[in-house]
Amino acid sequence: MAGTVMESIISCLDGKKNFLLSGGAGSGKTYTLMQTLNHIFKSNSKAHVACITYTNVAADEIKERSPYSKLRVSTIHDFLWDEIKDYQKNLKAAVINLISAEKVSKGSGIAYSGECEINEQTFTYVEYQNYRDLEHGIISHDDLLKIANHMFATYPLLSKILCDKYDYIFIDEYQDTQSVVIEIFLEHIKVAAKDRLCVGFFGDKMQSIYDSGVGNIQSYVATGDVCEIIKEDNYRCAVNVISLLNHLRFDIQQQPAKMTMEGIVANKSGSATFIYSINEFDLQAFKSSKFATGWNFENYKETRVLFLTHRLSAIRLGFGELLAAYSNNDRLIGNEPDRLARHLLKIGSILFCYGRKDFAYVISEMQRKIKNASDKKQISESLSRLYANLNISIEQLIEAFDKERFVRKDDRFNEFLENHAETYDKIKVLPASQVLAYFKYYNDFSPYSTQHGIKGAEFDNVLVIMDNGRWNNYNFKYLFERTPGKESVIQRTERIFYVCCSRAMDNLVVYYPNPSARIIAQAKALFGDENVCSLD
Repeated sequence: MAGTVMESIISCLDGKKNFLLSGGAGSGKTYTLMQTLNHIFKSNSKAHVACITYTNVAADEIKERSPYSKLRVSTIHDFLWDEIKDYQKNLKAAVINLISAEKVSKGSGIAYSGECEINEQTFTYVEYQNYRDLEHGIISHDDLLKIANHMFATYPLLSKILCDKYDYIFIDEYQDTQSVVIEIFLEHIKVAAKDRLCVGFFGDKMQSIYDSGVGNIQSYVATGDVCEIIKEDNYRCAVNVISLLNHLRFDIQQQPAKMTMEGIVANKSGSATFIYSINEFDLQAFKSSKFATGWNFENYKETRVLFLTHRLSAIRLGFGELLAAYSNNDRLIGNEPDRLARHLLKIGSILFCYGRKDFAYVISEMQRKIKNASDKKQISESLSRLYANLNISIEQLIEAFDKERFVRKDDRFNEFLENHAETYDKIKVLPASQVLAYFKYYNDFSPYSTQHGIKGAEFDNVLVIMDNGRWNNYNFKYLFERTPGKESVIQRTERIFYVCCSRAMDNLVVYYPNPSARIIAQAKALFGDENVCSLD
């Protein structure tokens, strides 16, 4: 499609043609999405547009940047639930049908192993929550997507209603969206949407790092159902970082943008370096090396160290045992930590802010009320003793905060501990210092991140640690040695490596422990001979 990126998009908008904006890291895809919205509402202020995102954070970002009252921004789960929640009879039928389908073919429906028979009399109303309780009509996140797909496939009227409601639907970070969702927008509503609804996808298949995501929609591009528009500029990275990125993929070859998003002339060469050592990684040794000259590790917004797993980051930061106590990491470091984790984060926030002498925040966060100067002095003395003695156990820390009425243990907290005694027995004996380390990591007050946790972020300086962390889904050795028969692992590792490297705005350093000669040779092919060095 000839012309600029926006001209190509406008052509699709005018012709109600589905399109895919493919852009590498730093290409300004969200900026182009905002330009697209501006064009639509400038042309027709009464247009009805939906913008669907993968996370609440992304939804909030678009809401903040958009002034349009007619624009609906939500996550895919919220969007689909709003479309189907009023059709309770059909919802119940869908739940029952999908439970039956799962019994016939595993993975095709909703798994249910309870003793109660699920039928139309089992529950009166279907609810959507972040957990599953089918016997009471409660469906979870994953259930919702399958149910919505089933309903749009079964009831064509749903598609007609959707197409009557919206002129344009845009899906941001499409590669992270599950295939059952893509089917709704490109298959189930296809007939109803013809010449009426334009669906636009924004994203990058190379940044597909979640197993649940569709990854790419090239099959729909091949059939002509979607028109692909490629954005080749990179507004984020320095020239040498872009050069490396172009060696990691061939479908999109980026070029440095002549101007930044703010209209400033872009003119930075930066650096992309591969270093290695026969020894275990030592951050202090790296900090004192020439490769970290000018890096400020105290500024977490400027400099970041990336590990593949939370376990590796936790060990480095000092809460590895706390993380290991959880059989499900998401309960500690996911978007919805459990009641114990939230309690520890509350305690950690007070300790952290006390250490930074942010007394106003400390007072505002604790549950104890200050009546006079004597109270304030006593609180300060108590916190001083606790902060200086974080070698006590986590249980002792929790009890001390409860006794001082800083963070109280309520009935629901105590009930949670009773119901999760096995986990708490492991945690309560650990040193209290791990609570503070956990808080820093969870709230981004540390130089460490996981390579999954930084997609979309950017930093001046990035150090990537090539350690698999006993995670079989990824293998950096396979990636650099191009091991035969390991294509799926190599592709996953290639994508996560691309995401990591593309976070660097100025300087990128990749560290590999004890590499083989083949790995060093491949590193030289990617980074250039002069940019591959030993740290020893």
